[in-house]
Amino acid sequence: MPHHVRLDPKNANKIGPPSPDSSILPEFTFHHGHVDKVYNTQMDKSGTIKASNGFPGNISQTIAVTPTFEGVVNSSYIQNQIICQPLLRGFSDSIATGDSVIYTQIGDIFYYLGPLNTTNNPNYTPDQFRNSIQNEVVVDERKFDPNGYNINYISRVINKATKNKSLTLDRPFNSGIGNIGTDAELESTYSDLTLEGRQGNSIQIGARFVNPHIIINNNTSVKNNGSVFGMLSFGNPLENHIVFDELSSDKVVDKAIADKESYIGNYIGVGNDSTEGEGIVRQDKFNKKFGSPVGDNPDAQLDFDQIIMFSDRITFDAQNNDLTMSALRNINVGSGQNVSITSKKHTLIESENIYLGKNAKNKSEPMVLGNQLRNILVRILKILDSARANVQGVPLPLVGGTDITNTLNAKPTDDIPTLLRELEGLDTQAGEGDSKFFSQHHYIEQNDRSQNNEG
Repeated sequence: MPHHVRLDPKNANKIGPPSPDSSILPEFTFHHGHVDKVYNTQMDKSGTIKASNGFPGNISQTIAVTPTFEGVVNSSYIQNQIICQPLLRGFSDSIATGDSVIYTQIGDIFYYLGPLNTTNNPNYTPDQFRNSIQNEVVVDERKFDPNGYNINYISRVINKATKNKSLTLDRPFNSGIGNIGTDAELESTYSDLTLEGRQGNSIQIGARFVNPHIIINNNTSVKNNGSVFGMLSFGNPLENHIVFDELSSDKVVDKAIADKESYIGNYIGVGNDSTEGEGIVRQDKFNKKFGSPVGDNPDAQLDFDQIIMFSDRITFDAQNNDLTMSALRNINVGSGQNVSITSKKHTLIESENIYLGKNAKNKSEPMVLGNQLRNILVRILKILDSARANVQGVPLPLVGGTDITNTLNAKPTDDIPTLLRELEGLDTQAGEGDSKFFSQHHYIEQNDRSQNNEG
């Protein structure tokens, strides 16, 4: 509304009614309007809109508005539309033909705020003054529905992002005054800061008790989880109303058990510590209750911050540098089918102990070191090669079976000398050879750990 400005600086701080030295300056006011067209690119400028003013240099989210007169479009009063651009610099809500906005003029530029939240529904919020049935507005049915939305706009039943009530998280550890359902409890509710799209996507920035959270949802509905990224500081996902209970790889194991398959697989984390006790959660099962309030003593609460993310498909791709994963405790990888690890160069697994198969942890079947096995075989063959039977003081070579002509070690071409030469001549570093038990691509280390901390 207009306000008075004193022209005499000496009277600037005086309180009272307007003095003779005052001047009335105009201020901007907001008016109501109906969105007739939305412009995102230069191509959208084609059409029949007749505007009283021009477009800004960047027309993204610029709109053509028909002003309303006393809440009803008066075609005899309004001749042309007005081109308006978003009022706020860094934030512009989703806008569509048929929406309701408020607009103002500052200088030579028209700005708008909106769309107005006429139905408190993120998908369909028509201009309440534009209904052709209620207000006798002439609507071109070839392009618009009765509320003024374009016929190509698909109206869907989309639930507004909601901060559901959770007494477990909002009043933990017996905190708060007043019993549940009293005015003191009911009036303590506050909402989240919400950024919401039209088609089932939202960002909620809020808190439970004094613990903040950020929850990003995309394509979520009653029947579809969609994609969810949640940063929680208190409570498990289900307590924060994120529909997540079990890992996908564990679901495959559950189904295999139900189907009585011969090999059901293993739950994720099977190789971790299975002991549990007071204050100890077993590590070989996925802890879906992480972050839940513990009793009535806040000092006993040790689990707070966590990130939960799920979708139908997730891809991590570090295109110019490393992808690094680190955990203070365990790193668990599970798959309902296969796990593939590929590398153009080498793959290094360094650990105090490496087990292939969960039952290998009982250490009943150790792996064999190739060079050590070769050395043992050489020693055995040398003993056999030098072995002779004495018959009346004459040494005789070893023979195979009952055929005394089938000697094993009498000539250089016999079996034992031939095997001995092959084993002694093997170069395990050469990368090639005739050995059937030395891999040229897979290596394991000696049992000497003295060099572990070097380089």
